[in-house]
Amino acid sequence: MNLNHQAKTRPAAGGQLLYVLQPGAAEGSITVEMVGAPKPLDVEDRRITRRLSATGNAADGSEDFVDTLRAILATGRGRWATPEGTVLRQGPAVQGQLAWRTEAGGARRAELDLPGQLEPLLLATPWYADPRTGAVGEVHIDLPPRVLRTLLSGRAMAGDFALQVAEELARRAPSNRPTPPARPAANTIEGPPVPLLVLTAVNLPSDPMGHLWTRGPRRGGSGPIRLPLAQLSFRYGPVAVPAFGASTGTTVVDGKTYRIVRDRGEEGDAVERLRDFDLARLSSLAPGRTPTDLQDALVLADPDAWVDFVATAVPALREAGWSVEIEPAFPLRVATLSGDITAQVHELPGIDWFDLELGAMVDGQRVDLLPALLRMLGDGGLDIGERTHAMVKLPDGRLLNLPLTTLRPFIATILELFAGGAVNPETGRARLPRASLADLALAEADGTNAGIVWQGGEALRALGRQLRETDGIPRATLPASFNATLRPYQASGVDWLQFLMAAGLGGVLADDMGLGKTVQALAHLAIEQAAGRLDKPALVICPTSLVANWRAEADRFTPTLRILTLHGPDRRALFDAIPNHDLVITTYPLLNRDHAELVLQDWHVVILDEAQIIKNPQAGTTKLAGTLRGRQRLCLSGTPLENHLGELWSLFDFLMPGFLGDSRSFTRTWRTPIEKGGDMDRRTTLARRVAPFLLRRTKAQVAADLPEKTEMIEHIELEAPQRAIYEGIRLTMHAKVKEAVAERGLSRSGIIILDALLKLRQACCDPRLLKLTTTKTTGAGSAKLERLMEMLPELLEEGRRILLFSQFTSMLALIEEALAEARIPYVILTGETRDRASAINQFQNGDVPLFLISLKAGGVGLNLTAADTVIHYDPWWNPAVEDQATDRAHRIGQDKPVFVHRLITRGTIEEKMESLKARKQALADSILDAGEHTALAITEEDIEALFAEADGEGK
Repeated sequence: MNLNHQAKTRPAAGGQLLYVLQPGAAEGSITVEMVGAPKPLDVEDRRITRRLSATGNAADGSEDFVDTLRAILATGRGRWATPEGTVLRQGPAVQGQLAWRTEAGGARRAELDLPGQLEPLLLATPWYADPRTGAVGEVHIDLPPRVLRTLLSGRAMAGDFALQVAEELARRAPSNRPTPPARPAANTIEGPPVPLLVLTAVNLPSDPMGHLWTRGPRRGGSGPIRLPLAQLSFRYGPVAVPAFGASTGTTVVDGKTYRIVRDRGEEGDAVERLRDFDLARLSSLAPGRTPTDLQDALVLADPDAWVDFVATAVPALREAGWSVEIEPAFPLRVATLSGDITAQVHELPGIDWFDLELGAMVDGQRVDLLPALLRMLGDGGLDIGERTHAMVKLPDGRLLNLPLTTLRPFIATILELFAGGAVNPETGRARLPRASLADLALAEADGTNAGIVWQGGEALRALGRQLRETDGIPRATLPASFNATLRPYQASGVDWLQFLMAAGLGGVLADDMGLGKTVQALAHLAIEQAAGRLDKPALVICPTSLVANWRAEADRFTPTLRILTLHGPDRRALFDAIPNHDLVITTYPLLNRDHAELVLQDWHVVILDEAQIIKNPQAGTTKLAGTLRGRQRLCLSGTPLENHLGELWSLFDFLMPGFLGDSRSFTRTWRTPIEKGGDMDRRTTLARRVAPFLLRRTKAQVAADLPEKTEMIEHIELEAPQRAIYEGIRLTMHAKVKEAVAERGLSRSGIIILDALLKLRQACCDPRLLKLTTTKTTGAGSAKLERLMEMLPELLEEGRRILLFSQFTSMLALIEEALAEARIPYVILTGETRDRASAINQFQNGDVPLFLISLKAGGVGLNLTAADTVIHYDPWWNPAVEDQATDRAHRIGQDKPVFVHRLITRGTIEEKMESLKARKQALADSILDAGEHTALAITEEDIEALFAEADGEGK
């Protein structure tokens, strides 16, 4: 019984000090209440109240409690239970006896057995109180006070141990012998035990851990708390034994006696498993401050961790065969599904997003599960793995027990779909970009199989199914104005581009180099123009070296497009003309300089050629490209992924921001599991996600659509420094040739003409071939070499085997330097090569993928059928000689289509010779074979055309 005093003022006449003895043995207390107005206390009252203030717990055995109680009785102002209760008086001593009470599980507890209706008061020695008469007196038992106090205030004892204690007491104190229970025959149970974990909570006057365990305004302070905890026991048949108690021996359940042989190994494993979940005994976390009856209670050091424990540990323990019970007192509430799950698609008119609601009946109430699932996904707390259930925290704090047996594929698809998803701030529903429609089709299929009912957004869902089923894409009709015949795979590519445009989506056309990505993009624009949809210009951004190629291809295949090339120092004068054109071509370097103008324009389509240039999301060019406004964005790239998955994310972040989430969530969801963990399932799933928006055909896949030999001209634009050197040579040599022809005549000027043409050709290949001091001072580079070094890695990545021809061995030497810097292996064959057979064998056997060959050394007489790609770095004026070089690969024994790339610099002697060659077949022979005394088969008009200034741009 706890003794303390408490002052209260009560409205009664004649102020009187009363001492109230509250009922209840171990939990009772004596309180001092003032009835009436306070008045000075007499000596005895002051002594009593002073002693009450100084005393502690009655169970500590102090005689002061007994003396204080006697003094209170002597005043005649002691009361039972209330100030109006029975007057307390000194009563006679009575004889008491020990009794044994059997509790659940067979444990026994010692009690004080008193005659009649007397209530025990456990002081230093036992006392009694008679509520009817007010008598209070001593209880006599033939046992030492210390032993008696231990028995009466201690914990329950295991059955066998209680019997042993009772028998020993009977031996030592025959006059106080409680009758021990009989020893019935016991049924032996050996296990294995079933762990039983009970989650509950208790109220405590203060926090034993030193911090508040429950949420609320007093978090971190002191005062009463509600402590969530777990109690562990083990079931052996019908018997449950405490996890941390001693061996129970025998116990009685429902009148039957059982002898338990505990499996300490299994029990120890169970305790260790709880330690893995961070559960620990309260007594070990708060030594010396833990209440006696909670010594073996299990708690979490972090109270907020109970949510994760219930969500993850409880299902795992149940799956492992544990019995886990959650009592109503436990502060975390668990909900269950009570009806079907419905997926509702909400289309948002006029914007490129839609909302998805995953409605479910939970305990009779409709709840949208998606926000809860997404929060857990973002926190990394939702791992559906192979579990049969998952605990999902609902907005109101309840935990939903979600069955995964049939829902797992659907939930997995939904979570992938929303890996970087957001929540609509207006509706609170999960929001998806339109680019996720193809994934929505997968989710719908998985959900239908799991019994999910789909509603709303029928048109969007149909479009998603069409995106996923590539054979469902409608055929596009090319207009008569388009001046080319597409191969079957190219026509399919145009169908795909048109379908994406109709759906308001972008994509990556990732065909191998040489399969015609440019012509497919131009056909796409031609259809848009013919349909009247090209009411705003299309923008193409490409490497500088490809500006001329785009212009030439557009001029050739789409003559009805009004084309504007933004290139060169005078381009700013053309900005105002942008809206009056159908196709605008510019470069990545100029995007940085002209961004302020380009970002003001609304484009019909924004096309990035060689889009791997924006593979770094932190690069300035990448960020600027992402600000351009277009109804559709397209990427053309034969190598959309070169080093890591972050490059693929960067392309899609330009195409359809949000489709693959932000960079951080993409790394967590895709890059880390795939690149570091080797997760093939993740890799397959990512490929499935991007498949509707990434069209890639390799040369091997479309071989049936290809001719035996495909020839392509790569038009290359010279940068300003190289153009300046070329123009300086052109003007100088033109004057020199005109002077020679005037003095000697055309027939006797062949050497001078050939020397002039040679210098111009060298300036086109690489200004360093001229050995001019101005090459270093101006920093002029080689646009053709730059383009070559862009092409080679892409071709080699495709597995191409390449022959590279040049007439200039000095140019091959410069190419060798660039290859060494790029660490590209090669072999070379020139007139100086002594071991020709070794170089040929290395290439034919597949040891190296690239063969550099000079015209004189390898233009004829070689059989290199291992090659499937030929690059002519500098053109030959005699097409027969060029064909002979190409035929090193394209000959009997070749079983693959051969691709021939011819690099031609725009607005130079190379381009002019191509034009003249078509009109005068004999020109090449006359130039190449002309000597000092040989007449050239060209006219002065031809000479003027070769050395004339390049035609101006514009169309």
